[in-house]
Amino acid sequence: MKAVVASVKREWWGKMLAGEKTMEIRKSAPQSKDGRTFTWPLTVLVYVSGTGTIRGKFTCPGWIKTNLLEMLVDQSCVPLENLRAYAKGGSLYGWMIQNAEKFDIPVPLAEVGLTKPPMSWQYVEIPESQDLLEQSDGGN
Repeated sequence: MKAVVASVKREWWGKMLAGEKTMEIRKSAPQSKDGRTFTWPLTVLVYVSGTGTIRGKFTCPGWIKTNLLEMLVDQSCVPLENLRAYAKGGSLYGWMIQNAEKFDIPVPLAEVGLTKPPMSWQYVEIPESQDLLEQSDGGN
């Protein structure tokens, strides 16, 4: 199963788990390329920066691309001036966040085939038999 590992700061992960942050802001987003099938919703594994491990996951049912940054402020918890600085006059992607869940046991990056965390995000392939996606504490 195709998934994404996204690097997220500890502060934002806490807001995702609390349901305050319902949109993650990035300069790019997962897309189907070269005619390959891409299944939505997408599972996003959350690598919490500085921890060395994947700490949980959320479901991403889709994303929006916009240069109307004001509409991203409330859902992303990011101040408008920070969004403007990040966008540098361009558009940003807002990844929708649903069902954020914290894992009972943090998962080493090696379990998803990574030797180092992604700078922003990257695709990974999770074997269907792997129970990595099943372990959670219900978001608590």
